[in-house]
Amino acid sequence: MNSLLNKIKNFLSFVQKKGSQRLVDTAVDPTEELIEWWGSFIIEEEQSRFFKIGDIVLCLDRYDREWHITSYREGEQPFKTFAAQASNEIVLKPTLPNRALLTKLERPFYIPMGETLLIYISSPVWIRIEAGKPPILLDEIGTETLADTWFGRNTLEGELCYASASYCSPRLDELPRHTTRVISPIRIANRSKGTLVLHELKIPLPDLSIYSDNRNHLWTEQLNIYQEDQYSHETIVIKGPPKGLKNLKLISPARSGLKSGLKDLFGPFIWK
Repeated sequence: MNSLLNKIKNFLSFVQKKGSQRLVDTAVDPTEELIEWWGSFIIEEEQSRFFKIGDIVLCLDRYDREWHITSYREGEQPFKTFAAQASNEIVLKPTLPNRALLTKLERPFYIPMGETLLIYISSPVWIRIEAGKPPILLDEIGTETLADTWFGRNTLEGELCYASASYCSPRLDELPRHTTRVISPIRIANRSKGTLVLHELKIPLPDLSIYSDNRNHLWTEQLNIYQEDQYSHETIVIKGPPKGLKNLKLISPARSGLKSGLKDLFGPFIWK
């Protein structure tokens, strides 16, 4: 373990002095092209390879029928060993967390009858590590620690979600555009006969895919939500590509499929 930490310290020292081809800077200009850290890489037997992805340094060691995976963050040195008779090819890709994300808005949004709201959510991705062909899942590492929260009418009806600190805005330029975050456009149309007051959103992250644009910014599908009846918890949800973006490339498919009509997917709504 000490030798591994020494390797990581040496790597960090090297990055600070000379930089690295796979170094990812988390403080970036949203108009600049981001460095693509995902893809396929060759790691031969008895070889180590390092990747700095956001605030995480990832160390991959390959041995005979064995992989060692270490993720290093300030104050964390987890170490895992995987028994896998795979090839020397490793695949890194961003994937979305395995639970929905609950985001509270900084202030309520009022959507009058017949009006729409386009809002953007920034979510942290996980690093998915696969080996061999066909791919074998070795591990998934969160780039950010998310707290647990409960979404539901009471303690018996609802579901366990991840809580987001903020990162929700109708203005895209207000959101962080890091290499370890993905943007979800959400369009809410009020087709009811009342005014919708929106104060929190539950984003079904396992039901969304990840795409990259020509600047390597990460996106999910756009969710189009239609609320027909102010007295019903039923919403009509349709996935589609974000408008105004071209040449999107699929990086990671969704964990599960999204149905067109779901109860309590977004909300709870308050009506005026």
